[in-house]
Amino acid sequence: MNFIKTNAHWLLLTTTAISSVAATAFLMKAVGELPKNLEKFQPRQVSAKKTPPIDLSGIDAAAKLIASPGQWENAHPSLLFVSEAYLLEADGPKRPKEGSLHKHSKTGAPIPNSWFLQYKLALRTSKIAVEDTDGDGFTNEEEWAAGTDPTDANAHPPLVTKLYFVGQKETHNRISFLQYLGDTAKPESLKITVRREDSPKKNQADLKIGEMIPETEIKLVSFTLRQKSDTGVTGSKVDGSLINFVDGKSGEKSDAEIKGKPADFVDKTVSLRLNYPKETKDFTLKPGQTFTIGASETYRLIDSSATGATLKNTEDKEFQVRPAQSE
Repeated sequence: MNFIKTNAHWLLLTTTAISSVAATAFLMKAVGELPKNLEKFQPRQVSAKKTPPIDLSGIDAAAKLIASPGQWENAHPSLLFVSEAYLLEADGPKRPKEGSLHKHSKTGAPIPNSWFLQYKLALRTSKIAVEDTDGDGFTNEEEWAAGTDPTDANAHPPLVTKLYFVGQKETHNRISFLQYLGDTAKPESLKITVRREDSPKKNQADLKIGEMIPETEIKLVSFTLRQKSDTGVTGSKVDGSLINFVDGKSGEKSDAEIKGKPADFVDKTVSLRLNYPKETKDFTLKPGQTFTIGASETYRLIDSSATGATLKNTEDKEFQVRPAQSE
């Protein structure tokens, strides 16, 4: 204790020195941290960032749709918003692959439901059979009858099915057998008298076998001596001799009986009409002539009557052409 009392002034001096050093160190530390502490009280400067452009493609696309709105399309094999047709069987509903909801409007033949379903046609549409789904000028029922695809405009029935019989005009050239003179055992020596019944002056001509009737291309080609029973007198016989002619132009042949039925050469002109939405055309033909429909269908007129005409194609297949009203 005496030491402390004796040296108290030195102890106080030492303590004061240590305190001064500590205070100085603390002060220096505070001065060093001052900028950092001041920064806490100031707002931080943030650099501006560039805003990306707004994507307006969706709006552009919507504007185009509004300008050109889409149309309802029915690719469903039934009516819009209506289920595909089903038939109710004893064990539940079944797809109607069999059976027929439609008939051919002209022939009455039933058109199988399966055919409409095969081509995804609207089976339950009442007039689907008479519609032209592919726009080729043929109705669906016509495509069914021909076995062609009703959804392919390049596959359609032959154009001959759109060909109609308009009518025919006949010009007769009848030749009567009036008499013959000479030896029947030598037919080439006979003088045979004939008459053109349809000429204005009913011209007569004396011919030998092998000669042509004047102003025609009809040739006398043969004589046949024969007798026939007289219908007026029982058991008696009368002359029923025949002569035969041929038309050098058409090759047609016809016989004339003496004082009886004349030979008849018919000059026939037939009128046909192609009534097709993509091509309407009239044809005036004579039997034996050929003609072409469209790009590749070629036919030959065989014959005709008051009710229609008969044609054959290049494969010799026969077609009947009827008046439009009979279709």
